[in-house]
Amino acid sequence: MAVPSGIAALLISSFLLLFFLSSPSSANEGNILVTGDVLASDSELSVDNAAFVMQSDCNLVLYKEGRGFQSNTSGSSTKCSLTLSDYGQLIIRDYQGSFIWSSKTRKHPQGQYAAVLQPDGEVGIYGPAVWSTPLLFSNEVKTAGVDVKSAAGVDEKISAAAGNSAPNLLLSSGVLNVGSKLASRDYALEVTKECGLRLTKSAHNNTVVWESPISSYSSSAAGENCFARLNFHGQLSILDDNYGQLWSTAAAAGEGKYVLAVKINGQATIYGPCIWTTAAE
Repeated sequence: MAVPSGIAALLISSFLLLFFLSSPSSANEGNILVTGDVLASDSELSVDNAAFVMQSDCNLVLYKEGRGFQSNTSGSSTKCSLTLSDYGQLIIRDYQGSFIWSSKTRKHPQGQYAAVLQPDGEVGIYGPAVWSTPLLFSNEVKTAGVDVKSAAGVDEKISAAAGNSAPNLLLSSGVLNVGSKLASRDYALEVTKECGLRLTKSAHNNTVVWESPISSYSSSAAGENCFARLNFHGQLSILDDNYGQLWSTAAAAGEGKYVLAVKINGQATIYGPCIWTTAAE
């Protein structure tokens, strides 16, 4: 349900208080909640202009300029947490595991989903996953959210992808040029001068953990002008400056809005299409 415009000033004030005073837990990327993650009480997803907060009063609130969102579950219980199911539903449960609230989504295929706090300040649920680089290792259930007072900044040398302000995300129609990277803590995905995609781990001297096949068409001129693009069929392609396709993932069945996310477990994953958004609530 939308937050009434009459309390916009209160929301902005509350957002500023949260920014300076809150200390949510931090164990995952700060703008994405994937199936299997937990956003604990007093934790949040955040980008520069918005915060998606699982408050201690069990209310889930999106703080942003203009129209926000809330679950209207304040006072329902205490110490609630937020998860994302393998059917693409956001679910709030209290400290005893009792159901409090869920997002209203139609039944979708079982799989891996991602709730993303987007650069525009809205939250979108994408999925299921349609493509991913190999899993490097397994994790226990993770706690999502970021401590807004102590989160480490992204390397200043990393350029955001064209059309994105979130350094770990590429949305449909977004472009990643040679020299730009998508980055998530230790991992970075970049387009190389050889017209390939390369995923590296910075903590191990930029060790290559995955790379796409290199096209035989890779002159120096082509390499300087290659770029990666995610389309509205969930297909990630490497193109030359004449829009010739040099490499691509398979297209998904449905048309819609997709997202490529570089995650802290070392995977780059495409989720989509978007099945729910706070902008429509």
